[in-house]
Amino acid sequence: MKLPKDFTQFALFRRLFRTEAGEERAYFTLTLLTGFVTAIVAVMLDKSIRLLTIYFGTNTAFTLKAFIFGLVATFISGWITTRKYPSTAGSGIPGARVALAVFNGKLPFFSSIAKFFVSILSLSSGFSLGREGPTVAIGASVGSNIGTFFHMSKKRVKSLLAIGAASGLAAAFNTPIAAVVFTLEEVVGDLNARMLGSIVIAAVVASVTSQALQGHTNAYPEIHYAIRNYREMFFFIGVGITASIMGVLWVKSVLFYRKFSLNFLHGHKLGLIMLTFLAMAGLSFVEPKALGMGHSSIEELLLSLIYDWRVLIALFGFKFLASVLCYGSGISGGLFMPILLLGASLGGVLGTGAQLQFGDLSPHSGAMAIIGMGSFFAAVTRSPFTSIIMVFELTRDYNVIIPLMISNIFSFALASRIHKGSVYENISEQDGIHLPTRDDNELLESLTVEEAMIKEPITLSAQLSIKEAREKVRDSIVSGFPVLKDGVMIGIISIADIGQAYAKRKKGQSTIEDICTKGVIKVYPDQSLLVAFHKLNQFNISRLPVVSRLNDKRLVGIISPEDIVNKFGYKLAVQKKVTPDPAS
Repeated sequence: MKLPKDFTQFALFRRLFRTEAGEERAYFTLTLLTGFVTAIVAVMLDKSIRLLTIYFGTNTAFTLKAFIFGLVATFISGWITTRKYPSTAGSGIPGARVALAVFNGKLPFFSSIAKFFVSILSLSSGFSLGREGPTVAIGASVGSNIGTFFHMSKKRVKSLLAIGAASGLAAAFNTPIAAVVFTLEEVVGDLNARMLGSIVIAAVVASVTSQALQGHTNAYPEIHYAIRNYREMFFFIGVGITASIMGVLWVKSVLFYRKFSLNFLHGHKLGLIMLTFLAMAGLSFVEPKALGMGHSSIEELLLSLIYDWRVLIALFGFKFLASVLCYGSGISGGLFMPILLLGASLGGVLGTGAQLQFGDLSPHSGAMAIIGMGSFFAAVTRSPFTSIIMVFELTRDYNVIIPLMISNIFSFALASRIHKGSVYENISEQDGIHLPTRDDNELLESLTVEEAMIKEPITLSAQLSIKEAREKVRDSIVSGFPVLKDGVMIGIISIADIGQAYAKRKKGQSTIEDICTKGVIKVYPDQSLLVAFHKLNQFNISRLPVVSRLNDKRLVGIISPEDIVNKFGYKLAVQKKVTPDPAS
């Protein structure tokens, strides 16, 4: 592996990159470096936004100073996003997924620098968005560029992108476990990814570094709500069902607003961003809590400091409108905090309503707010595991884990039936970008080699002479054959091998047993088609013998890429026919 010339002078890096084992050590070192650097960037982003927001007062009813600053900051941010670096639009998480799937994990360095500054400007201007999405995107870029700078392999660069994404979320939210799960669930799209260990390490490093720099450990005070009886579960299920409906409505509203603005403004994205800012400035006089990230409002809801149902309905309605306008405008910012606040306020509305109707039979409104956070998050992002773990890490309330799991199941399942795909997938599809879905890998993983293999393959006896074998395979359309001796596979031979041996007629080579390849790459019938695809591609071979796990010399079939494609295409067509898109 070749290093940048500027770094070859350091003995440390020469030792790290000398061998394959050295590359593993280097990868581990870069994993730690990614977590550390991402945490520093996340803290800088957070402190810059807080400083500007407090100084100019853009988190309350706008004064003249706040309006002028917000107008200028929004214009600069919007101009950079729409004119110079379009990749800085939105949260940036779909862009990380595209880089992972299409560009071998590579993200442009200067676009990431621009993402940092436009996020500071937009999020300190009062937009109803969060910093977690941009932090994830910037962290992904940190990992990607570190891997690229040190000339790591494509596989390592992709891993470092995911590592940076997890580090960004862990540093922004101080939720390292949720950061790991979200990265695997939403960014990578595979909860069984091999990079799990590295992601865990980097997330812990980022979280610890962030805590050391910021001097706090919990996003919210520890909350402990007791579940008094089983009947409260019905209320929590109600929260999950309501959150699923409202979460899908939120996603559809964002998609509608993006489509409407495109038609109405004829693609003038900067004009849309400026109009959205003016809408936020006007909204600041009606409901200031709808502006910004909403951290303090979530804390009030969790502690049940807001208990008037009319105030809660107003907060939910205005925050819903504000977040749809802001996220749909394409300005740089994330949706984590807005949808968590929407979920908490929705849970609060249902909690206060239940207390008015059912009194002591209903759960505490604060507990309902916690459940609402997770359920709404699951409905919008379709990351149910992340939502459960994130809410637990934010509140430290173990008592609500089971109710949270139950409500999330209902929310995720119902939302998936009503509308297909997460908000990230839907927006990407609307923009003409087709992100890989979980179904792409799950379909191949669900199909086994046994389902696609040829169960009675053509074989050759080891006792055949080279001349006899040549005559037997002369007109065959198959290029390779397992070689059997006494019913046991001893090797594999190709038509080319037989032809070359016949032409040379070397002494001592009388049967095909003498010339067949003994070290055979094999696959087992219960393995997934992904394994077979990987082996065919890795070893550049045209077919794989399928052998029994009880005896790897006993041939039970053979499989080729054509067999896999034929089986895969059939299953895909059947799946599409049986399970139509709920949105259609």
